[in-house]
Amino acid sequence: MALMLAISAGCGPSGERTGNEPKPAATNRPVSRFKPKRTAPKPDSAHANGIEASTYRVPTAPSPSLQSNSSVDLEITKTKAEQGDVAAQAALGNYYATGQGGRIDLTEAVKWYRAAAEQGEVRAQCNLANMYAEGRGAPRDDREAAKWFHQAADQGDRMAQYNMGLMYANGQGVAIDTEEANKWFQMAAQQGDAMAQLNLAMASAKDSNTPLTPEQLAAFYLQAARQGYPQAELMMGSMYKKGLGVEQNPDEALKWYSQAAEQGDPKALHWMAVSYLNGDGVPKDMSQAIQYYAKAADSGYALSQYNLGMAYVLGQGVDRNEAQAAQLFQKAANQNLPAAQRQLGAMLEAGRGTDQDLIEAYHWYSQAAVNGDREAARCMNALSQRLTPEQIKAAEARSNASNAQR
Repeated sequence: MALMLAISAGCGPSGERTGNEPKPAATNRPVSRFKPKRTAPKPDSAHANGIEASTYRVPTAPSPSLQSNSSVDLEITKTKAEQGDVAAQAALGNYYATGQGGRIDLTEAVKWYRAAAEQGEVRAQCNLANMYAEGRGAPRDDREAAKWFHQAADQGDRMAQYNMGLMYANGQGVAIDTEEANKWFQMAAQQGDAMAQLNLAMASAKDSNTPLTPEQLAAFYLQAARQGYPQAELMMGSMYKKGLGVEQNPDEALKWYSQAAEQGDPKALHWMAVSYLNGDGVPKDMSQAIQYYAKAADSGYALSQYNLGMAYVLGQGVDRNEAQAAQLFQKAANQNLPAAQRQLGAMLEAGRGTDQDLIEAYHWYSQAAVNGDREAARCMNALSQRLTPEQIKAAEARSNASNAQR
């Protein structure tokens, strides 16, 4: 169970608790985020257990990093970076991408990764490519992602080679080319890249109609996690938590979630927040939960934006700040999270944390209702009694325009 509450009753803000974390619509990540197609279907055993496919994310840890988080060290590193020191530039990219200073700043991360990447720093090139591939800190741009992955792959980086294989397999940023994709996968696999080896194993399993077992999947993901792949670390956390392919072990689950979180993985940051909120494997600590929610929210994770928004509404772990809450709900609502859309509608209807705007409130209630939120549908119907037909038509036009953009 994660934070937190539902703004309902009336339909203005209230403190009614809900026992379940709000469910996202089709995705709880930004609609603009990179969602790679799979080069091979998930094995049935993996799909049945909710095991996710790999993504493009590459580790930030192998790049140079700040030796400490002191303001003095940060200023020294900034000075070096501004003077063109490539190691300092890469370190600053990691600093902002992983939230070493307390909060994540993806725009600054992209800025410094680009500076280092343009000087040929391989890991910075991979990380910059990943930012473009996912639309984090910069608008999603598959061509830019492919460009930077290719530059790193040409330097022999196995992780970049694996990602180039995915790009060619999925036709993202480049034309679909199965032969070229397999070339890059083979090159990465020959260097021992576990994610590339898993990709090839899954393709072989598909051809032979013999899906990989959970134990086989766990072995591949464990190797990839040890190689520093955040998505593999996250996967191992999930597998240890659920006992899929490995013996259930909450301590191991937390270890892997924590390692992925240290690399700035948004979902891992979110689950670390949930762990501290609920005391799952760690002592309950609202302060720690808020810190992780804030980092995940900075990274664009919609559920964390919603939960942090509710913390600001209620003043739980933070000073009450409805304006901040409204901004967070807006970000999550833009990612099509129904609970956030309903909450934003309630804030707009009541004029709390933002100017009152009944047409906009109706629009967001409508969006949430379309996404299956029954309470939002009730709120929308109640609000319609206060609006003229012209105002309702204007609100519906906004909703139609939003839906057309998705």
